[in-house]
Amino acid sequence: MRKPRILVLGTTHLSNPDNGDLFKIKTDDILSEQKQIEIKGVVDSLKAFKPTKISLEILPEDSGYINETYQDFLLGNYALTRTEYHQIGFRLAKEMNHKQVFCVDWNNPDPDIPDIELWTKEHSSDKYNKNIKEMEDTVAKIQDLLSNHSIRDLLLYLNHNDFNKQNQRFYMNLALVGNKSNPVGAMWTAKYWYYRNLIIYKNLVELIDSDVERIFVLYGSGHLHLLNQFLNESGLFEVEKVADYL
Repeated sequence: MRKPRILVLGTTHLSNPDNGDLFKIKTDDILSEQKQIEIKGVVDSLKAFKPTKISLEILPEDSGYINETYQDFLLGNYALTRTEYHQIGFRLAKEMNHKQVFCVDWNNPDPDIPDIELWTKEHSSDKYNKNIKEMEDTVAKIQDLLSNHSIRDLLLYLNHNDFNKQNQRFYMNLALVGNKSNPVGAMWTAKYWYYRNLIIYKNLVELIDSDVERIFVLYGSGHLHLLNQFLNESGLFEVEKVADYL
């Protein structure tokens, strides 16, 4: 039985957004001539996947505005910003002659989701501090790749299986933060992190219109492990590997 194909490309956020992420990468030179050449090379390589739909880490309620700007971009009336969904998503969609892009994120506030950072400010947690330190070392490696290597090198690193496992260990260790009366880490991981990725997975499945779909997904690399896990375990897709294209 033929199945739709899907390719999830993990990336760092290229525009230094204030989006609540614990760790941020400085990306001031994304619009430089050299980085623009590198991004064009990445997009040219991704064209080989031949995506029929391109899905982005943007809330569905913003789809109208995003697709208005995409149409302006197609007409030459919009200058792309530093965001990864512009630099990679919009460009790839244009190369494939797509009429629209698809917004599949979920990131809504919920009073049941605990604030881990607030809890750790009020309660000492060696587990949390050790976990943060290990991730800070990883962020320094990513920063070095972005500053001193090509965008392609960076993306290959972010999408490597070893990096994905390391990222997932961060969330598994985060789940251990808290105490018996308030397992704040486990609640955050279950009620926010896993829930968010399950909603993203559901939104991706709902993009399937036929068994010949080839869906390209552009997301922050922290999501890679869970999204690929859900997509593989669903049995609904043939999940492809980034390394086969970059």
